[in-house]
Amino acid sequence: MFRGIFHNSIDDKGRMSIPARFREQIRENHETPLILTLGFDQCLFLYPMDAWKKIEGQLSSLDTLNAEVRQFVRTVLKATDEVDIDQQGRIVISPVLRKEAGLGKGVVIVGMLHRIEIWDKEKYENYHAQTTQSLELLGQKLSDKGFQSLTL
Repeated sequence: MFRGIFHNSIDDKGRMSIPARFREQIRENHETPLILTLGFDQCLFLYPMDAWKKIEGQLSSLDTLNAEVRQFVRTVLKATDEVDIDQQGRIVISPVLRKEAGLGKGVVIVGMLHRIEIWDKEKYENYHAQTTQSLELLGQKLSDKGFQSLTL
């Protein structure tokens, strides 16, 4: 499971270091290469191959006669890259994915259980500021759906 937040940067060649904790988790528990794709909220999702295979299984089971399904699958898959972690612990983010996610030099890397999110630093800070204000309301909505609590 991926947890935590890290601040990093992307160099001029599109290379970004994966946090050591995440690299270790990938090396010990997951298949490679990794899959880097467009995520929600204008960030990128980075999946280990075993997690991505489950996503592909779900995508392939969707009703492709439905135009919205086709649009969703095309959007997800159009800018999906296989990436490897190099000897220095970096991945390369393609220019297409950097542009689609609006990534600048500064990035925020967030562990999200089965995936890693890569955000432009400014976009993440704006998103986080907006969602932090409504955390209690979101907690209530989750409670209404049966989620009990973050406490034991």
